[in-house]
Order: sequence, then structure tokens, then C-alpha cells
Amino acid sequence: MPFNLDKKISDLAEIVLTELKMKELTLSTAESATGGFFSHIITNIPGSSKNFLGGVVCYSAEAKNILLDVDFDVINSFGAISIETTEALLNGVRSKLGSDMAVAITGVLGTKMEGKPSGQVYIGIGSRICNNVFDFQFTGSRISIKKQTIRKALQLLLEEIEKL
Repeated sequence: MPFNLDKKISDLAEIVLTELKMKELTLSTAESATGGFFSHIITNIPGSSKNFLGGVVCYSAEAKNILLDVDFDVINSFGAISIETTEALLNGVRSKLGSDMAVAITGVLGTKMEGKPSGQVYIGIGSRICNNVFDFQFTGSRISIKKQTIRKALQLLLEEIEKL
């Protein structure tokens, strides 16, 4: 099924990259539920490589641990879809890639998982100053939930960049 990129999402991504460039900040991502879609949106914009260092798709607990040093104790204690795991992803990707800013996304896009309903998503925004993790409940199909997640992550990232 072809994916139609929502114009508002791409416009928002361009604004985020403009702000990153103006403030000379770099960005990295750790994506689970969105499977690299956030990174895809960012890298569709010409010149994004000046500020976007890279993204890690870490769908499984093993990938979270191996690629971003998320401790299995965190995953086993709180779940792969949790505030704590999302924060660990933020710390891991910023540390591994050395970025100023990071976005981390975990969530449920389909069948209920770890006792959490479809559409429950955690979005983490990290900077040199602090990490913030937000909990959302989106509705719709997998693709719809992904789009809602990306749009909200871009909005939250822009708000955090503007504070710096």
C-alpha cells in the first residue's frame, strides 16, 4: 500500500530542520513503533545531513540492548513500551551518535501488547539539558497512528528546540 505523506508533516519537518540549522544543533533518533518513519521524513528534506546524524530502528528488546545499551532490567521491569525504556533509548542514541537532540518513540500500533492498547505511544525528546517523555493515546490504523505519532514528535521537538 503506497503511503501518502501528509503535507503538514513534511512542512513541520522542514521547520524543525531550519531551527536545528539556525541553532547549529544535531539530531538523532531511536525508533521502535515507527520503524524508521521519523528518520525517513527528516531525510526526505534536502540538506538534512548537516543536522541529522542518524537513526536507529530497534524493534526488539535485543536490538534496544545491543544497539543502544538499554538495560534488560529496564525492559523487564517496566516493559519495552514504557516511559523508562523510552528515556533509556534517548540516552542511548544521544550517547552513541553524539547528538545535541534526540527523539525516541515506542508504542503499540496493532494488537494490545504488554497490557497496553493499540495506539498507546511514548514519545521522548532529549537535549543537552533534559529528557522529557510524553504518553499519548492515538486511534486509527497502523499508518494513521504512525502519522499522528510523527506529527506530535515533530511538534514536541520544535518546542524543545525553541527553548534552547
